[in-house]
Order: sequence, then C-alpha cells, then structure tokens
Amino acid sequence: MRNSKRVVLYISIMVLSIFIIGCDRSSDITENQREDSKEEQIKKSFSKTLDMYPIKNLEDLYDKEGYRDGEF
Repeated sequence: MRNSKRVVLYISIMVLSIFIIGCDRSSDITENQREDSKEEQIKKSFSKTLDMYPIKNLEDLYDKEGYRDGEF
C-alpha cells in the first residue's frame, strides 16, 4: 500500500512536469506567430502608404520635374 502511494505520487509529478513543459513550448510558438503577424501588419501598412504615390520610383519624379542637380 505504501509503495503504491509512492508510485502514484511519482507518476503524478512526472505527468505534471510534462504538462508544464508542454505549455511552455506552446507559448513560445504563439509568441513567434504574433511577431510574424505584427511584421506582416507593418509590411501591409507600409505598402498602403507607398500605394498613395503614383510613381513607384521616386528618382523618376526628380528626373521629370528637373529637381536633380549636382547636389542631389
């Protein structure tokens, strides 16, 4: 009887430790996904800002308007 209580105690400690380790790993994965989603949001907002301009290459704007000089 006493040995069976010890075995049950050891098994429950093992299961609890495996559960805690598993939860820690899953939180690391979700943090990486959050960082990726934030990076995607930044890229989308940056592309929206750039889409406002009709000219993709800003150097073409300076060439067309005659603003390019020796100091440029």
